[in-house]
Amino acid sequence: MSINGKFYDCVKIGRTCVLTDYKNSQLIICNSDGSDINHIPLPDKPNNLTEINSNTVAVSCRYDKTILIVNITTGTITSKLKTVGNCYGIASDHEYLYVVIVHSMIQVMDLTGTEIRSIPFPVDDIEDITVNRNRLVCIDYNTIYCCSLNGTVIWKFRKSESYQDLRRVTTDDRGTVYVTNGMTDSVVVVSNDGKHFRELITSKYGLNRPSGIHFDKDINSLFVCNDGDGKAFLFYVREK
Repeated sequence: MSINGKFYDCVKIGRTCVLTDYKNSQLIICNSDGSDINHIPLPDKPNNLTEINSNTVAVSCRYDKTILIVNITTGTITSKLKTVGNCYGIASDHEYLYVVIVHSMIQVMDLTGTEIRSIPFPVDDIEDITVNRNRLVCIDYNTIYCCSLNGTVIWKFRKSESYQDLRRVTTDDRGTVYVTNGMTDSVVVVSNDGKHFRELITSKYGLNRPSGIHFDKDINSLFVCNDGDGKAFLFYVREK
């Protein structure tokens, strides 16, 4: 699908695709075939987003230090949650939100915005986060960190100089990690123990500064969006 915008993140919920259009301060909603495109205007520029349920997403607006809870069915903002600092990556386990604050800590809050706890992090440039199987997976620009829910690093992955622009991260049911790499226009897959990796999708399939990525566990597929040219793609992943 090709849509005009500057996409920073995306999720796929059933047949519905949701993208953050940073340039135009809006969410773009469409079907997985690119049809029935709708726009939800936002009061601030959206960075990252995560699925809460089949009708609702949470969107981080970093400079406003706000999480917007958006009903994508009605196109309305149902609540605004304040964070303790500029907010970036965001993930949900359907009970709590995990929000990257000022690249260096994770604020855990419930869906009303009440802070549950904060998780300090050993590095100060975390960009994105996902939560799966009682683990947090975080990335900075060149490293993947798999952590316990209290922030203890279980393993980390850092390989070559070509991996210097990691953008977003997602995982499948087995804990396999997928990241977008803006430097090489690729999606890199890393095993759930951090020991094995390969480039799964490259620029020959249309990637152009890929940013957002989301693994749809229902149909074993990756939804990937570019911020280079406003395109988004759905790739089916074969199990090995």
